[in-house]
Formats: sequence, C-alpha cells, structure tokens
Amino acid sequence: MEPVEKVKEKEEKRKIRVVEQIDNRLAIQGQAYIKGQLKDALSIAYEIIDLAKPENLNSFVKDQEDLIARIKKLLKEKEERELEKLRAEQERQRLEKIKELKNKLKNLEYSYKAGFEAENFSKTKESIEKAKPLLAQLNKDKDLKKKWQDYEKKYLAAKLKKELIEKAQKIIEESITLKKKFQFEVLKPKLNNIINQFKENNIKEHLDELEFIKEDVINAEKAYLSDLEKIEKLTKEIKLLQEKSDFHKAIQQCESLLNLGESLEKTELIEEYSKILTNLHKELDFEELKETVKKLNDEGLDLVKNGDILSSLKKFDMIKGAINFYLEQQ
Repeated sequence: MEPVEKVKEKEEKRKIRVVEQIDNRLAIQGQAYIKGQLKDALSIAYEIIDLAKPENLNSFVKDQEDLIARIKKLLKEKEERELEKLRAEQERQRLEKIKELKNKLKNLEYSYKAGFEAENFSKTKESIEKAKPLLAQLNKDKDLKKKWQDYEKKYLAAKLKKELIEKAQKIIEESITLKKKFQFEVLKPKLNNIINQFKENNIKEHLDELEFIKEDVINAEKAYLSDLEKIEKLTKEIKLLQEKSDFHKAIQQCESLLNLGESLEKTELIEEYSKILTNLHKELDFEELKETVKKLNDEGLDLVKNGDILSSLKKFDMIKGAINFYLEQQ
C-alpha cells in the first residue's frame, strides 16, 4: 500500500491537471459566449461540470450551473425572437400573397366586364373560371366571394337570355315556312316552349311577337282543319253526285275541291281529282250527246211521220255531225 503522502501528492497533481483542463475549456467557452455561440458554450459547460464533480470542484460546478441557466434563458429568448421574426415574415408573405391574388382578381374583373359588355360570353366564362382557384385561396374574404358569385349569376342569366333570343329569332324565321307547309304540330310545341322559357326568365324582347305568332298559328290551324273538313265533305258529295249522274253539280264541287287542294298544297288530292274532273267532263259530254241525239232523232221521226223526208234527213245528218264532233274531242 502506498504511503498517504504519496497518495495525496497524486491526487493533488490530478486535480491540478483537471483544473488546467477546466481553464482551457473556460477560455474556449468565453470566446464562444462572446461570439454568441451559446450552444457551444452550453456544451462546454456540461463538459466542465463532468470534469469538476469527480474532483469536488464545487465552485466550478456552481458557476457552470448558473451559466447553463443563463444560456438556456438566452437561448429561449433568442428562439422566441426568431419565432416572432418568422411569424412576422410569414404574415408579410401572407399579406403579399393576398395583395397579389386580389390584383389578379382585379385584372380578371376588368376582363369579365369587357367580355360581358361585348356579350363575348366565352371570354366572360374564362374570366370566371380563372377566378375560382384564386377565390379558393381567399376563402375567408366573404365579400369578394359573393361578388364573384353574383358575377357568375349575372353571366349565366345574360348568356341564357342571348341564347333564348337567338332561339326565338330562329323559330320566328322557321314559323313562316312551317305555317306555309301547315306543320302546326311541329311549330306549336316550339312556340309554347320558347314562350314559357321567356316568361320563366322574365325576358320581354320578342315576347309580344311570339305571342302574336302563336295566336296567328292557332287561327291558321283552325282554318286549315276547317278546310280539311270541307275537303272531306266535298269528296263525299262528289261521289254521291257521280252515283246520281249529276255531272254538272259534281263538276262544280270537284272544281271547288281542287281550289282548296291547291291552297293547301295537297298534291296527291289534286292529281286524283284532276283525273276525276276530266272523267266527269267526259261523262257530261256523253250525256249531253245522248240527249242531243235523242232529241234530234225524235224530231227526225216526227218529220218522217209528217212526210217531210228532206227535213228529217237534215236532222239525222246533224246527229252524225254531233257524234263525229264528240269522237274528235275524246
């Protein structure tokens, strides 16, 4: 076992070496602290405490513990300042972003209004669609959001109005041809539909004109249906008159029917009853021929009975002439 003096001497030398190590670290720590390298100074403080505690160098331990408390406080204050600075920068960037977004929306608003005034609805729609993602980033600005919602409603209403007026103008143009062709079942639903759409959307332009055309079409259809009834009635009358051999009356009715057919552009009816009219004239001519022949024959026979042979022969010559004339006309 070593003597006590020897042991104390070794302990004294070891403590001196530890103090030297601590002094070296204190010098480095001081420089780091002055330069604001607080985390380095804090790390060194823990090293010094680790060196000092085994040697019971309590003054060093206390000093470093106090220093650690001050450094931690400073680090916390620094962290809070940096965090506040970061928050301020983030707020500045946020406000800058909002300003940028609002400037873009202002430009889109100009574009929207120009398109709307010119009724260039494709341009108007493009402005609205470009505004939507910008508004999504400004979702807290309720007034701005409502303004663009109103813009979109206004655009949709104006676009619909323009489309309906264009549709109405087309129907007005079509109505002339459809009415002329008596296509009332095609025209009436179109008119009813567009008139209802005008009323639903409170559109005044062309409404009176459409209502007038609708009324005119209703009256024209009534007249058309009335003419169809007349045609049906005349066809039945002509058939009965033919059966009764009342060719004069049948021809009159047939001519009336053909006039109606021409006014209604009934091509097939015209073709059919033109042939019937021709046949009626032929039948009338034949009936008139028969009556003429009978009358001349009766007159000739009476002359023969009275002994006037010469006059009788003239009557029979007239019969021959009437027959030849009839045959030439066929």
